[in-house]
Amino acid sequence: MSIPRLHFRLPGTWHSVDLRGGAHSETSIKAVVRDVIGAADDRAHVRADLRRDLRQAVRAAQEAEARSMMFSTEIAPGSPLPVTLVVYAPTRLRMSPTIGTEPDHVLAVLSESLRQSSPELAASLTEVSGGGGPALRSHRVQPIEVADEPAVKQSGALRLMADYWVPVPQTKQVVMVRFSTPMGEIENIMLSLFDALVRATYFRPVSESDATAVS
Repeated sequence: MSIPRLHFRLPGTWHSVDLRGGAHSETSIKAVVRDVIGAADDRAHVRADLRRDLRQAVRAAQEAEARSMMFSTEIAPGSPLPVTLVVYAPTRLRMSPTIGTEPDHVLAVLSESLRQSSPELAASLTEVSGGGGPALRSHRVQPIEVADEPAVKQSGALRLMADYWVPVPQTKQVVMVRFSTPMGEIENIMLSLFDALVRATYFRPVSESDATAVS
């Protein structure tokens, strides 16, 4: 039996990056760079930088068993919003000690595991609704170096990372959704947006047409 796939309803402009590797990923990266940067000769160095960054992001996502990766350039026409969204579904996120497959039970086991293994993450744990049921969210804000983040224009900028653990219906499996943005100065506003995006998610059985789709 295939595990249902988590889908999103995302406002604004989002770009998907193929994580299958090889020619699949390279073709996807080139298409994204063309759409985001354009083809002007004077922006060749910008395109090269973005291709390099996306290749690194793909490698990191693959190593972490990511299922899909997307990033936004604007939340509405003329309103820039740099956000990266990655969905992870590693086998280690199967809550085997859970009795049954009720989402509340699955998240209770996960919450206890996080409190023991990652107290710093557990300190920010909050329950939100997602995928038609409950989800857990933790977040952290970290300073970032301007040189490492093209979207950041001034020193002292902050990166917000928010992780959501969403139980897969009728299973003991959990998927993790990670939002990341260099707009950590408006932490509460961005968390409200991410919560709303998670509340709008839904699970759908994987079909043949989903084989190359991005969640």
